[in-house]
Amino acid sequence: MKIYENITIGNFLFTLGYTIRSKQNSTSLTASINLLQQTPADKFLGDVLLDFTGVVRLLEFKAQGANMSKERGKHAVLEIAVQARGLEPISREVHWYVETKATQESLRLRTVPYLDAFPRPREEKVQSLEDLVQSIASDVVGQHKPYTAAQIREYLLCVRTANGTSSVGTGGLLILAEPTGRLQFAVLDDIQDLNMSHSHWVSERGKQMERDHQQTLNRDRNEELSREVPTPTRERSRGYGR
Repeated sequence: MKIYENITIGNFLFTLGYTIRSKQNSTSLTASINLLQQTPADKFLGDVLLDFTGVVRLLEFKAQGANMSKERGKHAVLEIAVQARGLEPISREVHWYVETKATQESLRLRTVPYLDAFPRPREEKVQSLEDLVQSIASDVVGQHKPYTAAQIREYLLCVRTANGTSSVGTGGLLILAEPTGRLQFAVLDDIQDLNMSHSHWVSERGKQMERDHQQTLNRDRNEELSREVPTPTRERSRGYGR
């Protein structure tokens, strides 16, 4: 049975959102949920990049039996870069490799920290998609954040530069879910800005609203002045008509 990666990812994201909502209390939650597959960032970061108020996960999804030669090459280069910078603990917390195998009964996953993806051990833990979702959702709701936003940003920068560039050419979206159920979106110029804190987002949003308000006032004022002061052309036309 063949289950393509995008099918798995779509179901994973839907189930993750549903599970987090079922576990969440009445507090607001700022999140960035970005499917990078088949975008420029896919090559330099991974398939999915998540940030729930500082709980960050970068996931690479692969179907069992796929050609892994390119992935093995990326893994080898990243492993050297991570070890050189002493970022192994952060990598094992944030960066995950998910290999799927569909059976008639369920979808089984080989889920390991990305650094442990290769070489494959003879025996390893296999879990279900539900287990992966529950694990991430629990960390999100419990706000399990052993590393700062600056440390995570350093790791993500290491990942993308290890793969040959300092720019991924991909923006992102930040979502604020309020207790009332209202959703707000903010556009990020760089996907790396996803670990913007809630307070930072609110501050930036307030500044943007103030700028928009001031621009509206200036535009209205200019329109009012243009109606009050006659143009030179109109004055000349009146003079010729006398």
